[in-house]
Amino acid sequence: MTIACILITHLRAKAELKRQPDLADKPAVIVERRYSGAGPLVVDRFPKAPPAAVGLSLERAASLNANIVVLEADESHYRQVFNGVVSALQGVSDRVERGDLGVAYARMDGLERLYRGEAGVVCAFLKAAPEHLGARVGVAEGKFLAFVAARSSDPLGAARVPEDAAGFLAPFSVDLLPASPDARARMRRFGLHTMGDVAAMSQAAVVDQFGADGRRMWMLCNGVDDSPLAPLPYEESIVERISMPFSSTSMEMLLAALDALLKRAYSRPDLAGRHVGAASIRCGVSGAPPWEKTINFKRPPASWEGASFAVRSLLETDRPSVPIEDVTLTLSKFGSETGAQLAMPEHALSLPNGYARQDRRRRLVEVDRRLRGRSNGDNSLYTVVEVAPWHPAPEMRALQVPVEPSAGDLMKPLYPPTPVDVREGRRHQPTAVLLKRGWSRVARIADLWSFDLWWLPQPVTRVYYRVDSVDGERLTLFRDRRDGLWYRQRA
Repeated sequence: MTIACILITHLRAKAELKRQPDLADKPAVIVERRYSGAGPLVVDRFPKAPPAAVGLSLERAASLNANIVVLEADESHYRQVFNGVVSALQGVSDRVERGDLGVAYARMDGLERLYRGEAGVVCAFLKAAPEHLGARVGVAEGKFLAFVAARSSDPLGAARVPEDAAGFLAPFSVDLLPASPDARARMRRFGLHTMGDVAAMSQAAVVDQFGADGRRMWMLCNGVDDSPLAPLPYEESIVERISMPFSSTSMEMLLAALDALLKRAYSRPDLAGRHVGAASIRCGVSGAPPWEKTINFKRPPASWEGASFAVRSLLETDRPSVPIEDVTLTLSKFGSETGAQLAMPEHALSLPNGYARQDRRRRLVEVDRRLRGRSNGDNSLYTVVEVAPWHPAPEMRALQVPVEPSAGDLMKPLYPPTPVDVREGRRHQPTAVLLKRGWSRVARIADLWSFDLWWLPQPVTRVYYRVDSVDGERLTLFRDRRDGLWYRQRA
């Protein structure tokens, strides 16, 4: 039984680096809060952090580097990243087992002819994982052997265990053995630091000291691994994600994001003629664990409108109350029956204009596609969604969402401010503005106001000026007190 181990080391740190690339040059660690009184524990580290920090308490890790940067573990996000890798591996082999976070096993028997040899299978496994995760592959006649081989390979590389499996394992530390920390510590106290040390002992001596677990450890160190591979059932899913233009607690903004994601998901060709049994919503939150909710549809919706109705009904009673930064939607449990599907809420279908609205939307999508063909693919038609009409910052009051569900740019502010060059007076008041025709002197300041939203995840502190230029044009400008830059607000 030939098995491949697909290993992603430091998956947590690599997943965070994808979200926050600026941490690459910082001594950052990821900690998990323990509620047993032991305090935060370092579960992963970034390249610039001390290698010895993993497994230590945060206090001890900080003593290794005074400039250490601490991130709270987002385990649900890490699982989501790894689940995506496992799903991709299932596209290569139908016999994939999920191990610990970052470890997966796959049977290779029978795949060589499909991928033109063992090397082709290994390449397919490596390509299944995103490149930034730096996956490694180990190949052997057992799961443990394949795991050690993967540990010995380079990122985006592979290694195969030779015929002399015991000789291959001999120099590796006993810390790689699937034993409890106490058992490994006892091995070291007995002078058994490597697998070669354990293999050189008699089986009876190891069993006397470590019991039944000792027998298994001795067999593994001698290259004998008969543990079976337990394949996962194949679970197809569709995942769509959107980043919010700004953090917000607005329910209207969340619903607009979910509608945009549902439209995009239901426009996929692989969902045609199928119904969705479940939807999972994951809202990313700054500095806190994500908010997550899963909906199992009683009547599988046949359209995004039906799914939206079910999602909205749930969120009426159970909604996030923290500023949301991004939303991930996962649709799963697909089926092909259509007899009991729910196209739209029944009361909506009974309305005389229910289908008219759908038809109008379809016609708008068709017009938008034609216009995009004439404008190099840029979106042409948008719907406007009010999310916080009371907000002092105009760009946070409403969003524009493209009517075309496959559009790449799903949401953006309706009134985004634009940078502008301004000459200032002694009290930072605007005296001249650079317009397309050149510098225009400010004749008078008609109005002035300011606000400081210091409590937001990204604080907003501005001083606004409504001015009249000498050319008779009225402009709304603001100075950002945090960076000292000027912007023009057209709302």
